Amino acid sequence: MNLSKPVNPIQNYAFGSVITTLILLSPVVAFLMVIAAEMLIDLLMVGGTSAVCAVAAAGIGLVLYRKFWRRPQVALQSKPELVPGETSAAAASM
Repeated sequence: MNLSKPVNPIQNYAFGSVITTLILLSPVVAFLMVIAAEMLIDLLMVGGTSAVCAVAAAGIGLVLYRKFWRRPQVALQSKPELVPGETSAAAASM
């Protein structure tokens, strides 16, 4: 980030409007999720599916989701070791 360069006010307004839009639309998204859950419950009740089957299917789906959609593991790096004779951590020039 270059502190000597002035920030464009249009970028500030765009960023603020995106945040404001997300805040204002979050109750709408939550309401739609509740409606979708109610529809799913009604569909299961009409179909005659028992609660045990629905919970078992959700558990299997959760296990499969966690198994196949994992984020890659990030290896933690230890502190950099200094090499004798070098005074800088900069990469060697080619």
